[in-house]
Order: sequence, then structure tokens, then C-alpha cells
Amino acid sequence: MDFSEAITALADKAQKEKGSLSTEEATKTALVMPFIRALGYDVFNPREVVPEFIADIAGKKGERVDYAIMQDGKPIMIIECKCYGVNLDDVKRDQLHSYFLALDSSIGILTDGIRYLFFSTADDGKHMDTRPFMEFSLDNIDSSLLPEIRKLCKGKFDLKTTLDTVNELKYNRQIKILLARNLEAPGDGFISYFMSEAGVKRATPRIREQFTAYTKRAFKEFIDEQVDAIIKKIRAGTSKKEEAPQAPVAHDALAEPEITENEYQALYFVKSILMGTVAPERVFLRNVIGIGRSVVVLDDSIRKPVLRINFNKPEKLSIGIIGEDKKDNFVVINTLDDMLHHAETIRETARRYDSSKKKG
Repeated sequence: MDFSEAITALADKAQKEKGSLSTEEATKTALVMPFIRALGYDVFNPREVVPEFIADIAGKKGERVDYAIMQDGKPIMIIECKCYGVNLDDVKRDQLHSYFLALDSSIGILTDGIRYLFFSTADDGKHMDTRPFMEFSLDNIDSSLLPEIRKLCKGKFDLKTTLDTVNELKYNRQIKILLARNLEAPGDGFISYFMSEAGVKRATPRIREQFTAYTKRAFKEFIDEQVDAIIKKIRAGTSKKEEAPQAPVAHDALAEPEITENEYQALYFVKSILMGTVAPERVFLRNVIGIGRSVVVLDDSIRKPVLRINFNKPEKLSIGIIGEDKKDNFVVINTLDDMLHHAETIRETARRYDSSKKKG
């Protein structure tokens, strides 16, 4: 079972058991320990995971953090657990902050077994940041975060890479929060920026009120138009395929097999996923003769596989995630929508080809 499957299985388990979790210890056993296992760490190996890790802090001796995940004898992650149902937003983080300083850890996690708030070093390079750089919930899995959490797995954790990722995620999260906030209630600075760019010279209260309404409506319409454009591209691609003249059927045993509707739909899904990463016209679908599979490639080159598609058995669909060594990790999916769970991995694969091209 790979990381994504382990997290999905844990989310299913959480939905069944969370209603019966009334203590912190029950939460740890039912949800937190399985989460640590999903990261690849052996919860029963004290060289990897230490429960009740002693963290002497200023003025207090014998203080204990719920879990410390170890690497080379040092805690790289510390986890403070609360009983399921506790509002983590109301929990004071002083204790976790103190542990973070005392143990010189890289990552601090606050969790109720369902929500996981990830903290790291603040801009001063010493203290723990007051705001989480990432929030992950088993109640509503954000598949775009799975590749980032995977970087914390055993054998993949690298301090430099992790800190680079933390900075990107921290500011990415803050920007998204600002955009969401201004989408619902545009702030003065937000409105002033657009008024200035639009060439509005006089900012009377009445004009500002009008422009606030204009901005809010334009913002929402812009998002709707972007989503609508993606849907239209998918539909247009399907229509072109249906209208294309049928080529004569070849009876050669090695003739290229017919591309199915599901495979075309998979292609358009990948094109949508890669929007903003690579141009849609660079994404192609190629047959693999003789084995009933197709592959989505970049630049119509079989040397640049992005995703392998194994739809020859309608009752058992699977896709092949391409690793850095270009080997496949086939994952069974129930519907085409399940491809969205692997969106960020697909984007990473596409970026890798462009990155190697630049280096070359």
C-alpha cells in the first residue's frame, strides 16, 4: 500500500471511529499512531518514534511531548496530541512552541487525530512560527498536499528540502487566505490597488463603495469563467473525437488499437490538471501497441511519459504514476475523478522534463 492509499484508508477508518473517541489516549491509539505509520515510521521502534519524549524547558524539568520522530538520534518532528473534538484553533500553542525551542526540531505538529496543523521555524530562524504553514484534514483530504506530506516520510525527509517546501507552502497558504478573504469582503488596500490600476482618480466614499461591488463581482465572474473555459475545452476535445472520420480498420495483429472514450477523457483530465504548468497543446495521447495501454506524453514524445493509462479492463481501471526513474507505480482507480488525487504528482512529472531540458 503506497502513501496515498494508506492515507485514504486512514480517512475511512477515522470516519467510522471518531464518534467513539472520548479521550486523548484513544485518539492517539486510533488515529495518530496510524498516521505516523502511514509516514513510514515504526511506532514500536524507539530509534524512530519516542512516545512521551522528555523535553526539559526553561523553568520546568521532565516535560514530555506526546511523540518525537527521530532521525540520527535527534527529533526531526514533534507531535502534540489533543482529544478528538477539541477545537485546535482555541488551543494555546505555548507548550508546543517551548518543546520546539528546547528540542531544536524542524517540524511541530498539533493534532486532534483528524486535523493536523504543521508548524516550522519563524523568519527569525529561532522560534516556532505562530501560524501553521500547512493544514491537513482526514475529513476532507486535499490531494494537492499529499506530495508535500510525503516529503516527511521515512527515507524522504531532508532538512534543506523540507525548509524550502515550508517557505513555499507558508506563503502560498497566506496568499490563498488573503484571496479568499478579499473574494468575500474586499479590503481597502485591495480595492485601492484595482482603482489605481483602472485609472480611477477620485476616490470618494460613494465611488469606493461602487468599485467595491464591481471588484467583488468581477473577481467571482473571473473564477467562474476560468472553470467554464476548462470544461469547454474538455467537451470540445470529446466532440472533435466523435466527429473525426473513422480510419479504415486494419487487420494487422500489430495495428494500433482504437483509443477508447475513457482514454480520451483521461487525456482531457490530464490537460486540465496541467493547466498553468505546461501548455495544453504539448500534451498528447499515445498508444502502446500490443498490451492494451495508452500513455499521456509531453511534446508527442514517448520519451516524456506523464501518465500511463491501463483501461483495457473496464471493471478494473488503473493509472501508472511515473517516478523519477520513469518506472510505473500503478494505482487502481474507481472513476476518472480519482485521477485528481494524483494531480500534484502528475504536475511534478511534467515539471521534471522541463527542468532537465533547462539544465541540458
